[in-house]
Amino acid sequence: MVLPWGLLIIGVALLLLGALRWQYAQSLARESVQVMGEVISHDRALNVEGRGRIHLPKGGELSEDEALAMAGLPPGGRFNVESIQYAPIVRYQDSRGGWHEYVSPLAVQTPTPAVGETVAVNYRRSAPHEASLPGTRGWLIGVPLALGIALCLVALRLLLRGPVA
Repeated sequence: MVLPWGLLIIGVALLLLGALRWQYAQSLARESVQVMGEVISHDRALNVEGRGRIHLPKGGELSEDEALAMAGLPPGGRFNVESIQYAPIVRYQDSRGGWHEYVSPLAVQTPTPAVGETVAVNYRRSAPHEASLPGTRGWLIGVPLALGIALCLVALRLLLRGPVA
């Protein structure tokens, strides 16, 4: 009987997270300015089994051995590298002439978009350091909402079914 309540609590928490992110995205959209920015580098992280996420210096694509060496771990297969992830760092100029850097919260296994590529950036007019890349908001909102709905439905089905004899 504990499992359905746990699923329901996690589901509701994910729904709240998705709703908060949606509210933030709507607020940003109402007072955002879109400019073009340039990808200047990538924030890199190495995911190693049993060690978690290890941040690496900014830069380009790495081999597993290079990433392990940068993380201070000996190469040669002693560590199970789950993934190397790259998040674009975009430099943009606001309407007042100030320069800002934005690190995308979404990281992928290939360094895209490429360094030097021009991308659209939305930033808040009243706080130009608050920005987002237009294509990333859907993932940050949709994933928690979808998982929250799914967990709540499973929990409700288990709760309504009652104890199994």
